[in-house]
Amino acid sequence: MVAASGALRRVRPAAMPIAGEAVDQFARWLLVAVALDLLVTRFVVRLAIFVPKGEPYATIGAILGRIGAATDVLVPILGILLLGALLVRAGRTGRRLEQAVLVAVTVVAFGGLALVVYPPTPFVVTVLGVLTAAPAALAGIQIGLRPGLSATARAGLAFLALAVAAAAASRALGALGAAFGLATWPDGVDGPALGVVGQASFVAGAGLVGLAGLHRAILTGSLRRPAAAAGAVAALAVVVAGAGASLTWGALSIWSLGLTGAIPVPAVALGMGLALAGLPSLHQRAPSAAVGAGIVLLAGYGLAASGLVLASLLGLMVAACGRAEPTASGTATATAERTGH
Repeated sequence: MVAASGALRRVRPAAMPIAGEAVDQFARWLLVAVALDLLVTRFVVRLAIFVPKGEPYATIGAILGRIGAATDVLVPILGILLLGALLVRAGRTGRRLEQAVLVAVTVVAFGGLALVVYPPTPFVVTVLGVLTAAPAALAGIQIGLRPGLSATARAGLAFLALAVAAAAASRALGALGAAFGLATWPDGVDGPALGVVGQASFVAGAGLVGLAGLHRAILTGSLRRPAAAAGAVAALAVVVAGAGASLTWGALSIWSLGLTGAIPVPAVALGMGLALAGLPSLHQRAPSAAVGAGIVLLAGYGLAASGLVLASLLGLMVAACGRAEPTASGTATATAERTGH
């Protein structure tokens, strides 16, 4: 009997690695789903607006629309699965702050689902905005205190957390102003002003997390040339599109990433290029930070879709709750990071 109970005590800790592996797997799946949503739903399908409506374009557009609709459903499903895995892991680690933040994220998730049935009244939008901004801000604090990350990576992730919080606060202020019939706020800190701050933070965060990965890759001689080339091509494409077809690019930028033109095109190009070039290298050192940042960036800034809002919050939590990072000396810490130790 004693031997059996001892064996039971030895087996229980294995639940932690299982929970950590589930978080890691669901986070990667969510990253892929959000990438598909950006590529198909928010870019290609919207780009089809500018394509002639005759055949075969109409058929191709209809097929892409169905794929986009499926992706729209896939993102919140994977988000809820990831949220469940994070809740299980947090419940077993006993970290009170992480548990409280995840409970707030859970309320946001169910609030987003409720909006499918109930109308988004100003009061409901305000409450959900506050409940979204609060965990985003707390996740930013967690990221700032997280060990094992470079100062540049922590700063980039903190800027992304600020962007998510600013977008939510902007929606909350806008809804509150509408409820009280206020066109502007007396102190000037209104929704549009916060929107500019949020977009600037989003672009700055993208550039800094990419720069963190590139800096490490250059120091260690492990620069991934395909990723660097892809980042350079993407930055150039944004500059060319912004200069040669400013109206089309402006519309696509709003639809795909939520950037309304408040940030100059060269700055957006630089941020996107650095992120695309540097995140693969950051993943070698800090997998959870890179995956979390990728989810937030692909989900875009301040887009109204509840699944993307949930994805942004979960991306921040994935980035904030990594425990350790792989080193050149071996894979022991990489295993610990994946399992949440």
